Amino acid sequence: MIWRDLDVAIGYGIFFFIAVFVSVISTNGFIDIKVTLAELLGGDMARAAIGGGGGAGFFVVLLVTATIAVPYFLRHKLATLAFTVPLLITIYGFWPLYQQHRAEQEAIEALGEFGPMMGQTAEQIAGSVGGPLDSLGIGAWLLFATVIFLAFRGVTRSLARA
Repeated sequence: MIWRDLDVAIGYGIFFFIAVFVSVISTNGFIDIKVTLAELLGGDMARAAIGGGGGAGFFVVLLVTATIAVPYFLRHKLATLAFTVPLLITIYGFWPLYQQHRAEQEAIEALGEFGPMMGQTAEQIAGSVGGPLDSLGIGAWLLFATVIFLAFRGVTRSLARA
């Protein structure tokens, strides 16, 4: 039984390490900003940009990591669906960045509707401005792969028990 759950335990360990210590968003501009998932979940991006945020986000990451124990305490056929919580929390952390990215794209498109001269300006702005989702680092992609793996393992185990 312990060998069967070793992959999930390793996945949760990787999730915790990446969420707390690895930068998922980094910019290499005038001010170099590196943000972890814990800082995204903390909600205060101004403090996260200078390296001070993430207290509440760290607590959320700890609670999410504790969901590994749900199937051991709750003997129900759907208990392994708790392994989808890291995916849901990761989506929740990145959701404001997605909304900001969409708002920027809509503003650039709206600028292009004012005429051909503004359309050229909008194209130049779109090429030079990089949104927050354009600054995803390798840590973000590793985090996405890890949480998708955990969610897949939780769903397949839940379906196998049903």
